[in-house]
Amino acid sequence: MTAALFQSDDRALPPESGGNRTRERIELLARLAPSPVLLTRYVAHIGVRRARERALRRGYDRNVANPRKPATFMPATVDLAALDDLPPPLREPALHLRSEAEAILGHRFDLLGSGAVALGEAIDWHLDFKSGYRWPCVFYLDVEVTRLTDASDAKVPWELSRCHHLLTLARAARIFDDSRFADELEAQLAHWLAANPPGYGINWTNPMEVALRAVNWVAAIGTLEPWRPLRDPLRHDVARSLQIHGRHIAANLEGTPYLRSNHYLADILGLLVLGASLVGDPHAERWFKLAHRAFEREISSQVDEDGVGFEASLPYHGLALEMFLIAKTVADGVGRPFSPAFHRRLERMLEASRALRHPDGRLPQLGDSDSGRVLPGGSRREPTIDHLLSTGAAVFGHERPLPGWPHEEVAWTLGIGAWQSLAEREVVPPPIRSAFRAGGFYVLRGERANAIVRCGDVGQDGNGGHAHNDLLSFEFSYHVPLIVDSGTYAYTSDPYARNSFRSTAAHNTVVVAGTEINPIAHAALFRLKQFAHPKVEFWDETIENVRLSASHDGYRRLTPSVIHRRTFSLERASNELEIVDELLGEGTQRAESFIHFASGAVVVNMREGEWEVRSGDVTCSIHFGGFDEIRLAEGWVSDRFGVRERVPVLVGAVAGPLPIRFGYRLAPSRVRADTDAEAVGRAR
Repeated sequence: MTAALFQSDDRALPPESGGNRTRERIELLARLAPSPVLLTRYVAHIGVRRARERALRRGYDRNVANPRKPATFMPATVDLAALDDLPPPLREPALHLRSEAEAILGHRFDLLGSGAVALGEAIDWHLDFKSGYRWPCVFYLDVEVTRLTDASDAKVPWELSRCHHLLTLARAARIFDDSRFADELEAQLAHWLAANPPGYGINWTNPMEVALRAVNWVAAIGTLEPWRPLRDPLRHDVARSLQIHGRHIAANLEGTPYLRSNHYLADILGLLVLGASLVGDPHAERWFKLAHRAFEREISSQVDEDGVGFEASLPYHGLALEMFLIAKTVADGVGRPFSPAFHRRLERMLEASRALRHPDGRLPQLGDSDSGRVLPGGSRREPTIDHLLSTGAAVFGHERPLPGWPHEEVAWTLGIGAWQSLAEREVVPPPIRSAFRAGGFYVLRGERANAIVRCGDVGQDGNGGHAHNDLLSFEFSYHVPLIVDSGTYAYTSDPYARNSFRSTAAHNTVVVAGTEINPIAHAALFRLKQFAHPKVEFWDETIENVRLSASHDGYRRLTPSVIHRRTFSLERASNELEIVDELLGEGTQRAESFIHFASGAVVVNMREGEWEVRSGDVTCSIHFGGFDEIRLAEGWVSDRFGVRERVPVLVGAVAGPLPIRFGYRLAPSRVRADTDAEAVGRAR
């Protein structure tokens, strides 16, 4: 959900020199050249896009911002209960919800790592309160979205204007029978409408943001509806604004003939929700049909057959999963369900999501993450999608996917009845799938150890907008996460950090001669050109062990050129993981191997070639072999967008004539006797 990714034209891309942009277009044309049909469609798309922009400039106020016929707003409602009537496991989460709602009454927000910030009596919806930059209220096609010359970040006003917090207010009003929260919801809606005239300002520049705002308005009002419907004239004003939202989205759909991504999914989700909620608008049925057909198409094009999203990012896989689940809920709710093929692929997505998580609930932060959500249960953004596993089981009528009570978001989003029904079902056995070849992920499971390995292309059909240089990198947990991916931290607000976090050295893999696996163009913050070709050479699972051997040729452009091969071997009973690296070729080279540890881990040198990492009650020894030097350094890890923490990093250095062989063995050696993997609990 980037500020600059996959607009239907180039206007929102990060500013680059004319030479860079020309080069990018030449590379794109070269990529499309083998397909004359696709190339022709792209050229036609450019012409249509320019004509559409001219038409929007001339007729936006008449054709988009002025619906000729008013619509009746009929949102789907949610069955919630008062606090005393909630099932006991939901009462503590409800109290947390109320705490967040109280903060919202005081206009205090924690967005994108800002920490709690008071925004004053009147919220400035156009302000990036983290940097202090305020976008002018000019026509949306003239807004300079991305400014790499300062720390401004359009994601800050966008995140605020998604209005997730209105959903929190609606839920708290219902559960605690507190009119203060409903009054604040109505006041903020009215204030947003007055401060954001249709088509003007930063909050209309990105169709994805317009769509997610519409989805949250509909959900918040639908949550409040059985208890206290919106009153006129606000109800009429909101309905009219939602009509404009739909027209704006439809006129600015994101994507091209060669690529559509999560932005496009958000666009069509907005149209699906608005099409199902606005009665009497002559465009509503058209929006619903367009979105319904598009979801049927996109679940096949954006989700591989193995159930993994095509963005080379597990967090964005989670975002896409949430949008597909909401779309299914909306379509089912109006009696127009998706096809069996859609449902099979969505169920496959849920299976993959469960298989790719760590036992404690952590989703590996491989690839980009901006901590984005659609209908969140609050402001927390832990690296997990367990809430979606519970939601998916509820909407499909499946057994419980995880031990313990279902996630509270099932109740807040689908209703108390859906939560209770899921809570009464048995827990389905754990997943057995572990190789996701199309998605490029492999899971090595021991009795308590868990490793997730990345071995895939840059995703997005070669665009690499959310990919990192993480080939043959991995995460490793033993009861708790020990070795983790560095994450993402920032996008356009800090270009240096953006490129640093997606660099090879920020991952648990090998850097040869200080070179990137795939070249990083520093001004192209949302492109990673495919250069390296990953190859799985061997994959085998037995009762005793799991073994994966894979390689890539990303260092073939060096002199001398190098092939990097890495072999993972996990002994299931002992939970020991051995990693052996080979640099293949001729001549002399040098390399470094990086291991990034989880926040809170303590790393100690025990003796030559042996180190120990301690995290809570868990201790794991690391035995190195074949290195010239092992040193302890510091690095960054970001488990939530906008937040980073210093962590220990072990760096092994090696140099000499090729081939070179080196590696290490992870041996979990001690854990408190009463610790159990499932007792650790789900990450929240």
